[in-house]
Amino acid sequence: MVCPICNNPLKTIEYHGQTIDICIKCAGMWFDEGELNHVINSMLSKDKVSDQTIKEAYKRKVLASKEDNIPLRNCPRCNITMNTFNYAYDSNVFLDKCPSCKGIWTDSGEARLIAKHIKGNPDITKYAKAIVAIQKKRSRIASRKAKAIALGIACFYLIFSSWMYGLAGFLLMLRFLILPLACIFFGYEMGTLTGVRFSLNPIRPVVNKPTPGMFVILIGWVLLFLPIIATLIMLYNDSNMFR
Repeated sequence: MVCPICNNPLKTIEYHGQTIDICIKCAGMWFDEGELNHVINSMLSKDKVSDQTIKEAYKRKVLASKEDNIPLRNCPRCNITMNTFNYAYDSNVFLDKCPSCKGIWTDSGEARLIAKHIKGNPDITKYAKAIVAIQKKRSRIASRKAKAIALGIACFYLIFSSWMYGLAGFLLMLRFLILPLACIFFGYEMGTLTGVRFSLNPIRPVVNKPTPGMFVILIGWVLLFLPIIATLIMLYNDSNMFR
């Protein structure tokens, strides 16, 4: 095989436990299918890669291969045009991959840049995990508050229904509240349900795809406020009637 850049013969060497082909002149390397992953994992496991800098971790712009004016190259093994791609979509390390044999060509130092991109910056990772933990805690607190408010509204409905219509009103309202409270308290779990029909009417369609949990919770809140909305509409209509 010859180098797709220099046209010099490639030399076979051992590199991080893999037999690869390298160009002595430009230091570009050819990896057969699967070899690059083994080399990267070896680099990371042996801690042979330095951390990303803050500037590298927070790149201003993700480039496309066309923007970097990268020329097309031929595969050293198949001699067909390789595809250029941005590794991991946002690393800005551009590799050439053969569509036939799936081998990958890396220019000098690109394999180490890939390993560096995967390793990232431990400090940034630590802070990111801390931020995620804080956000999760806030979400749990907000969820508990929302559920407490929902229970308060439900209790108000039940007390009001009992006062106005007695036991029959209490039982009717209790039956109505089952679905909205279930959506609010178990929205994410209910969103995963498929093959369910929430009505005895056979014409109603069956749920055949998972539903986003937040959407289920939103539906629960809409249903929970329906009695209030209906009451406000009735009061509005009655006030207009006596004008």
